[in-house]
Amino acid sequence: MTRPYAVFVGLPGSGKSTMARHVAELLGLESADSDDLITQRGMSIPDIFATAGEAGFRKVEERVIIEALSSFSGVLALGGGAITSPGVRRALRGHRVVLINGDHDVLLDRVSRHPDRRPLLAEDPEANLAALRAQREPLYQQVASLTVTTDSRPPNRLARELRDRLEKDSRTIDVVDYAVHVGRHMLPRVAQAAAGASSALIVHPAVLTDAAESVQAEMIRRGIPTRRHIVPDGEAQKHSSELVRAWDRLGEMTMGRDGVIVGLGGGATTDLAGFIAATWLRGVDLIQVPTSLLGMVDAAVGGKTGIDIPAGKNLVGAFHKPVTVIADLDFLATLPAEELTAGLGEVIKCGWIADEAILGLDAVALKNPGSDALLEAIVRSISVKAAVVTEDFLEAGTREFLNYGHTLAHAIEKVENFTVRHGEAVAIGSVFAAALAREAGFRDLVAEHIESFTKVGLPVTYRGGMREELTAAMYSDKKVRAGRLRFVLLEEQGRPVIYEPTPDQIERSWEAIGA
Repeated sequence: MTRPYAVFVGLPGSGKSTMARHVAELLGLESADSDDLITQRGMSIPDIFATAGEAGFRKVEERVIIEALSSFSGVLALGGGAITSPGVRRALRGHRVVLINGDHDVLLDRVSRHPDRRPLLAEDPEANLAALRAQREPLYQQVASLTVTTDSRPPNRLARELRDRLEKDSRTIDVVDYAVHVGRHMLPRVAQAAAGASSALIVHPAVLTDAAESVQAEMIRRGIPTRRHIVPDGEAQKHSSELVRAWDRLGEMTMGRDGVIVGLGGGATTDLAGFIAATWLRGVDLIQVPTSLLGMVDAAVGGKTGIDIPAGKNLVGAFHKPVTVIADLDFLATLPAEELTAGLGEVIKCGWIADEAILGLDAVALKNPGSDALLEAIVRSISVKAAVVTEDFLEAGTREFLNYGHTLAHAIEKVENFTVRHGEAVAIGSVFAAALAREAGFRDLVAEHIESFTKVGLPVTYRGGMREELTAAMYSDKKVRAGRLRFVLLEEQGRPVIYEPTPDQIERSWEAIGA
C-alpha cells in the first residue's frame, strides 16, 4: 500500500498547500492539493458548487481524498472543509495529520486576496471565516497528530522546522493496508487514530492504568465516549472467560460497528484485544498500542489475534487488521530488564530469517531502551514482518516463516505453564531448529545461533528429561499436518524453508539444547 508521508489540514488561508509544497521539496517528495486533484477531473470547484451545491462537492471531495490516501506517497494538503465529511475523518485514521493553524487576522488577510477561489467565504469573508473556525476547529483537533502555528516567518523557514519535527516524530512501516508508527511521545496519537469513532473501549492490564487514563481523557476531549476495561497480567488474560467478560462490557456500552477497541499492553493484551475486536458484531475497528518489545515487533503487528485453551497456545483466534499500530518507545524504559531481554528473542529471529544487519547490532546497546540501536532493531524487525505479512496475510505460504523457532517454543511455554517468557522460548527453539537444519543437511549454523542469542542474555538450553512431554506438546501445534511435525528451518541465513524432519533427526537434535 502507498500512503502519504504526511497530510496537512487547516482553515482556508492557513497556508497548508504552500507548506505542503515546501516540506515536500525539502524531503525530495511530490506534493499535492486535494482541490487541485478535483479540478484535474475537468470541473472547477466554483462550478461544482454552482451545479451540485456544497453537499455534492463534499461527495466528490471525499472520493478523491480517499483515493489519494491509498495511492499518493508525497505530502498531501486537504481542502479546508474536507474534514467535515465523516468518511474523510475515518479515512485519516492511522495517517500522520498536521494541523496548520493561524491567527484570525492573518488568515482573513490571505483569503480576502482571492475571494473568487473560496465560494464559502465570498460574501462576507470575516464573518464566514469566524463561523468556519467555530465549526471546523473541533474536527481538526479530532484528526490532527501534530499542530503547527503559521505566522510572519518566511514559509521556507517554517517548513524546515516542520520537516525536522516530522522526521523526529516517528518512523512509519506499512503492513498490508495499515501503518505501524514507531517513535517516542506517541501516546496522543491513539486518540487521533480513533477519530470519528462513536465509542471506544481501552483494554489494558492494571499496571498501565495511568497510561490508559491519559488516552481515555484525550479521547473524551476529542468527543469520543471512552471506557476502560482492566484485564489480568500476562498470559492469564488470554482465557475464554476474559473474552466473555469483555463482550459483556461491550454489550453494556451498546458499542456499534463504528466503535473502536484499543489494545494497550504487551503481546497478550494485544492478542486478546484483537480477538475482541474481531468478534464483536463480527468485527469493529482496532488500534493496537503495544507497550513491550515483544508486542512491538511481533504480537501487535500482522493482524493475528487469539486466546489460549488447554490444548495449546493461540489455537482459537482470527485474522483481524488494526486501523493502525502505535509503538511508543517511551514504554520500554518502564519494562523490567528481563522483559526487554526476552523481547530480543523475536528481534534476533528476524535477523536469522531475513535481515542479517540485525545480527550485527551492538548487543549492549540493544538492551538500552533509549538507544538508537534498539530503535533500528525494532524498525528492522517490524519491516521484516511487514514484508512477509503484506505478501501472505492469511498464512497460506511464506508467513509461516515467521514461526522460526516457534514449534518447540510453544511446546516449552505449554509444558512450563507459560512461566517461560515467549522470547526466551523462541531463542531455545531457534537453536533447536538450527540443529535440525544441520541434521537435514543444510548449513551448520548452530554455533552462530548460540552466540547471537547468548550475547543479548537469552537462554539456549532447556532442562533434561522432558523430551516426551515436549514432543507431545509439539504435536498440538497449529503447523502439524497429517500427523507430521513441520518446522521452519534455514538452508542458510535469510533462506527459510518448511521441512518435515524424521523422528531420528528430531532425536539427534535434542542434544544441541541440552534436553
